[in-house]
Amino acid sequence: MKHGPTNTRLLKELKSTLKLSDLQRKFVIGTVLGDGCLISSRSGKAARLQVRQNVKFKEFVDWKNQFFKEWVLTLPRFDQCNNSLVFRTICHPDLMEIRKIFYKDNQKIIPINIKDYLNDSLSLAVWFMDDGNGDKTQCRLRLSTYAFGLEGNNLLQNCFWDNFSIEARIIKDGKGHYLNFPKDSAKGFYKLISKYIIPCMEYKFVKVKSSITP
Repeated sequence: MKHGPTNTRLLKELKSTLKLSDLQRKFVIGTVLGDGCLISSRSGKAARLQVRQNVKFKEFVDWKNQFFKEWVLTLPRFDQCNNSLVFRTICHPDLMEIRKIFYKDNQKIIPINIKDYLNDSLSLAVWFMDDGNGDKTQCRLRLSTYAFGLEGNNLLQNCFWDNFSIEARIIKDGKGHYLNFPKDSAKGFYKLISKYIIPCMEYKFVKVKSSITP
């Protein structure tokens, strides 16, 4: 069992030694766009990252946990209510800075300058493994971006093109708007993030991988 500081002084000392690395920042951005959330402290001066995933994706949870192993004081715990594994980091001001960018009135948003933040393949990989899916019959991918509305999807669409030269199409269905990546874009997307995809998530790319000539 993993143990951490047991009193306020030791916890303060730990926090003073931690600073969000560039790699961790890219990871947090991808996670916040996906299933993760940043929870504000009572003071509003710091935030903690929470990661939750279905227990069948334990490999994914463990992979995520490695990015913040110094920031997490306990092992991922099993939540029987929704059959998930969850872990939280300690509260830290660096995480609050990201929360201020991606939250408004306690709701996730896409900031107007998203291109300044979503600019790395690691962020894309983490986000897609959270919220992306592959079509079972055709070579295309999609991202569940319903929560960001049409305005947010427009910002993301422009970001994909300007930062990654990937065409994302905005599709509307009964639930709202989401991003769709047709054949050529799907293949480019996969090639961009493939080095980060862990085995339990490869199922999302079966059709795309089969269409890529070795």
